[in-house]
Amino acid sequence: MNSTSIRHRKLIDIKPRVFNSLTQAAAREGVSLKRYIEDLLEKACPRQEPSEGGISRLIGSALPKNTDISSIEDDRLKYLLSK
Repeated sequence: MNSTSIRHRKLIDIKPRVFNSLTQAAAREGVSLKRYIEDLLEKACPRQEPSEGGISRLIGSALPKNTDISSIEDDRLKYLLSK
């Protein structure tokens, strides 16, 4: 996790057998249980790259496929879609 990202803190309930298993796995890896669980969660989460297009990426996703931008009459929308 980079230091510029927003972090969320959550209390979670873990069953005793899961807690013991995670504790043992963390010890084998030589890291704290907290760090081990954080790493597992980060690996399980799909990576989301920051979008370069900003809002135009979202607008473009609403444009039907095979639509010619030049046929759009709204100049502002045409400008956004051209980016």
